[in-house]
Amino acid sequence: MPTLISREEALQRIVDEGGRPPCLMCAILQRRVGEVHVVHEDDEILVMLPRYVRRWGHVMVIPKLHVTTFSGVDARVWSRTTHVAHHAARVVERALRPLRCYMASVGSSAGELVQTSMHLHMHVIPLFQADDRPADVFSWTEGVLVGEAHEWAELLQRYREVWDACAP
Repeated sequence: MPTLISREEALQRIVDEGGRPPCLMCAILQRRVGEVHVVHEDDEILVMLPRYVRRWGHVMVIPKLHVTTFSGVDARVWSRTTHVAHHAARVVERALRPLRCYMASVGSSAGELVQTSMHLHMHVIPLFQADDRPADVFSWTEGVLVGEAHEWAELLQRYREVWDACAP
């Protein structure tokens, strides 16, 4: 089972692993901020497991094109990103059987922060408790889950096994 660590410890680990890059998502795409657990990748999109999560099984979908606003993203790229995020949600549902999944598109308006990025990206978050709320899964005040190498490998294997089977 993944380990719960404090928000402060998670934030310090993130800084220690990659500093404070100008764009966190671009640094992840370029593999400059620690290990990247890739579920799926192609020329336009990276689907990965974030290493610091509130709910185990959380997936992040990142368009490789650096965009920070919806008016700045090409409609085709955004359509493909949301299509892949929908596919990722189907994978999460099939592999983990959560009660449901949250899907959110985010990008910080506050600038580049340790916990967030201006670069548009999408989160797919499995919910296992009936009373889960957005604040429960997006706030790190109650701590963050981190996994060991074998836990990441097991989760990646489960997702990769159903990736092709979940195609629409």
